[in-house]
Amino acid sequence: MSLPQSHEVRASQERFPRYVACAVAGVFVVLGVAAAVLPESVIAASRYLVSPLGIFAAAALRVGIGAALLFVAQGSRAPAILRIMGAAMLIAGLMFPIFGVDSSKARIEWEADHLMFLRLEGALFAWAGVVVYKLSWRN
Repeated sequence: MSLPQSHEVRASQERFPRYVACAVAGVFVVLGVAAAVLPESVIAASRYLVSPLGIFAAAALRVGIGAALLFVAQGSRAPAILRIMGAAMLIAGLMFPIFGVDSSKARIEWEADHLMFLRLEGALFAWAGVVVYKLSWRN
């Protein structure tokens, strides 16, 4: 027989996914705005951080965000959309180290030559953060 949960425990269990969603949305928005507003700084930081260790750190971040989206999806307004986004991030994170440092360097140089694309990509990333935030809350 299980003991009934107190109101405080239930309330904290309901709030935790909201905090996770806010953190994920915040990461999306901050990175997106940075890419849209300061693409040269993002390129410089990317060049500095690209290394085998940096690739694994970025992959771990993507896997973490994907897992967080899958976690948040269950109690959201649109669980299917958040599950798709989470699965895509999870797969991207798992595949990222396979492509390696040279592929990442090539992508960074391509984006450095096409800053308008990087700005658009940043705006879409920020928009995705807003979507995650809005969809993760139930009415």
